[in-house]
Amino acid sequence: MQLITSLDIRNSEYFSKDRFISYHHQMRLVASLGSQVSNILEIGIFNSFLKDLLKLNGYKVTTADVDPNLKPDIILDLTADFSLPKDKFDVVVLFQVLEHLPYEQSEQALKKLAEATKRFLVISIPYNTQYLTLQLRFSFLPRPRHLLLKIPRFWSQKPMCDQHYWEIGLKGYPKARIFNSIAKIGLNVKQEFLDPTNPYHYFLVLEKTPNT
Repeated sequence: MQLITSLDIRNSEYFSKDRFISYHHQMRLVASLGSQVSNILEIGIFNSFLKDLLKLNGYKVTTADVDPNLKPDIILDLTADFSLPKDKFDVVVLFQVLEHLPYEQSEQALKKLAEATKRFLVISIPYNTQYLTLQLRFSFLPRPRHLLLKIPRFWSQKPMCDQHYWEIGLKGYPKARIFNSIAKIGLNVKQEFLDPTNPYHYFLVLEKTPNT
């Protein structure tokens, strides 16, 4: 796995409008879990933006990353035989991370992360589709209305990012395969969500089944 600080990424380029949309949903989905969540493990940080947002809203946040240059609280290599304290965190969050691992390694990593959370994981994974989004905004409605048409790129094996091993929707990685992996680990899909204005980020709120 290539360290993110070794890539030529400028914050001004990284903080795109689409990414801010994702930050909004990351916060919203964590908040939707209610008062039962206060202690969070964030994996894959790049910058401290989400951590700072969470802390401003009263959460206790522990950060973990493979890149020591980011100064995480825990140096964590998801491709290694790592271990974390069991049932320590109320929720483990990792957004746009698992696809940076070969699929079988991402399954193993998710299984170990499920052991570290008391109940929830909130993740996002790239969803590679051809899509058309139409947005309608009316002054008399509080929220815009959307029409989203999407077709997974099942004929292609090429992720949108060179740093990704796989993405949902590509040949060999239908959504059903990802859901089967999640169920095999002992997790239920509590909520799935994508924003029509940025359907590339596919969000899942996962909950441990009893005795997991």
